[in-house]
Amino acid sequence: MKIFKMTLLAALISSPLAAENIDKTWELGVFGDYIKSSTNKEMDTYWQEIEAGKSIGLDLQKIINDSWNVRFELAKSRYEVNNGADRDYGTRFGVDAIYKIEESDFYLFSGVKRFNNIRNYTAVDVGAGYSHQVSDRFSLYGEAVAYRDIDYGFTDQGFKLGVKYAFGEERKAPVSAKPQPQPVAPVSKPDPLDSDNDGVINSEDRCENTPANVKVDSTGCTLYSEKTVEVNLNVTFANNSAEINSSVVNDIQRLADFMKEYTNTNVLIEGHSSAVGDAAYNLTLSQKRADAVKAVLMSTFNIDADRLTTKGFGETQLVAEGNTSADHRMNRRVVAKIETTVKEAVTK
Repeated sequence: MKIFKMTLLAALISSPLAAENIDKTWELGVFGDYIKSSTNKEMDTYWQEIEAGKSIGLDLQKIINDSWNVRFELAKSRYEVNNGADRDYGTRFGVDAIYKIEESDFYLFSGVKRFNNIRNYTAVDVGAGYSHQVSDRFSLYGEAVAYRDIDYGFTDQGFKLGVKYAFGEERKAPVSAKPQPQPVAPVSKPDPLDSDNDGVINSEDRCENTPANVKVDSTGCTLYSEKTVEVNLNVTFANNSAEINSSVVNDIQRLADFMKEYTNTNVLIEGHSSAVGDAAYNLTLSQKRADAVKAVLMSTFNIDADRLTTKGFGETQLVAEGNTSADHRMNRRVVAKIETTVKEAVTK
């Protein structure tokens, strides 16, 4: 036991903890253990009332892969017998299969052992252990195990502590590759500014801040299309009258609104009459009718006089050639038409 303690101490004070840099092939262990005999053995004179046993031993493990090892074990034991009055010596040898739990220092094992002490017998063992790496080659380990005697049917328990030395070649440190020079990314020029997002950069944009919903030309100015707008007036009068009926004021207002919207427009107001009566009289009456509409545009809707022209045509431009009252009513009229061309922004 003194040799075992000295070996264990040497392992503990050896180099500090390190990652494994060894490709392990074999491990040689030195251990000490304590075996507690079955209570039935302690009371059985056939077994000389055998009690606890202490052992020192060697084990040799073959590293198969990351999950499995095979271990061969040989131990020399001393037992207390006859209620501790005497001692008996024996040996133990056998083999175990060891399963290493993934990403853990714990492991499980099971095997067969041959005991030669008071009686010679074979036992099946099963247990668990923990291995702690203290340097590249040295590690400490501890185990708890149960031995089932297949010859006599007794079960003993054991506890083991040991130190192992690993055999194998040192792993070569990876040669770090020389860093390759990285290509220098070309300095990219910032995109030219286009503040109003019309597709024409600021340096070429002659019309800043164009609305987002309109199309622009190559200079960044709004594109326009032309269209013709118009308004028509056709109001009728009572027979032999130039008075404005209140029912037609809304029609006259539409004309006035158009002229207010399109301030560049002027209008010719045409007065007409039916063919009933004297032609000269009808010419004068038609002029009065045109002047009456002009007066409403000026007084009621504030249209400037210089934008209004009147002319009476009498019965020279009849729209109905018949001689019925309906025909005469259609001819007693004032008509006007305004047309103008406007520009509209082309939308997207």
